[in-house]
Amino acid sequence: MLDIGCFLLSILYISTAFLYSANAFLYKIKKFSALKFFFILNITIVAIILYFDIIIPDFISMILYFALVYIELKFIYNDKTLKNIFGTLCFAINFFAVRLIYISIYSLIYNIPFSLIMQDEKILTIATMLTLLTSIVKISMLLIFSPMNFMDMITTDKGSIKFSLGILGSIYVFLIINSYFLYIIDTVSLINLSNIKIAICALIGFFAALLYSYLFAKLQLYVVKVENIEKELQQDEIAIKELENEANYDYFTSCLKRDVIYQIIDRILQNNPFFCIVFIDMDGLKITNDVYGHDEGDFYIKAVSEILNAEFVGKAIGRIGGDEFLIVLDHTDIYATMKCVLRCYEQVNNLSKLFNKPYQTSISYGVVEVTPDNKLSRNELIKLADTYMYNFKKTRKKNRR
Repeated sequence: MLDIGCFLLSILYISTAFLYSANAFLYKIKKFSALKFFFILNITIVAIILYFDIIIPDFISMILYFALVYIELKFIYNDKTLKNIFGTLCFAINFFAVRLIYISIYSLIYNIPFSLIMQDEKILTIATMLTLLTSIVKISMLLIFSPMNFMDMITTDKGSIKFSLGILGSIYVFLIINSYFLYIIDTVSLINLSNIKIAICALIGFFAALLYSYLFAKLQLYVVKVENIEKELQQDEIAIKELENEANYDYFTSCLKRDVIYQIIDRILQNNPFFCIVFIDMDGLKITNDVYGHDEGDFYIKAVSEILNAEFVGKAIGRIGGDEFLIVLDHTDIYATMKCVLRCYEQVNNLSKLFNKPYQTSISYGVVEVTPDNKLSRNELIKLADTYMYNFKKTRKKNRR
């Protein structure tokens, strides 16, 4: 009857173990034929051991158990090696730690040395039945109450699974070594108390390792999520900057748009500071477009804007018309401003020679110095700078005559 009971519990244990593997580790069965084969193989092995009363030393059983379970997981699920080793250790530690507790308790109660118990087929069968029953209940409880992604989260994170394998592997090796030495020690009470303590500590260490690994994996998941959020925020910032650039800057010259440069002037005027406004007008752009084409006109505009941006680095430069630019220089005196303007004037005059163009390139400019006691509005200041520019243009034309 004991053999039949043990055989039936073995079938139930094997079934729940396969069910738990598929659910807890999120394994996907790759070969149903392998599942059937190993299910029948396990039952056959149990039947042979029970029928022929085969007694295998525990430390050998632990090695064989580990090898068999790993091979089964590998062939049935064909998943990653570390994940398969992890799953194998989970089953092996729980099974043999619980079995060690039952055998040690029996040895302690009946004052029988461990080595003699391991040679008693009846006692081993009872201990195995209790172990199988405990394992079935434990697996069933885990299936019902354990989070579905608990094990999968551990095995998905490479750092977590390596940490778990280090601890679980050490626990299992220690259990194997401990089991080996039990065969050569005859002391009963102290050894069995020690065995119970070792088995309980192994189970506590097992669950502690899983819990820590789970929390670590969850933390890593949050880190990845935070990194993804940061990347999304960076992408959003880049997108916002691009939108701001489109809204604020002239795409062709990279100068500020008219409304933006006007807003800058309004903002500065509210504090009544000392600053300068430079009005730049390109000479002969319309003739260049009409005679030589808009490609040449575009070259002319682009070349002038590049000169202005290079000379007035960090200053507010706005394109307020097709051939008109407005530059705002705060905290700059009129003499420094005029030096920059004259350098721009000379560079633009040399463009036609430098690039061998058939048309003349030049600019006219007007500079207005704004002091703290200024009473003019933004439009009046721009109009005044425009007037200075026009006077400069008119004077130059007279000089050419």
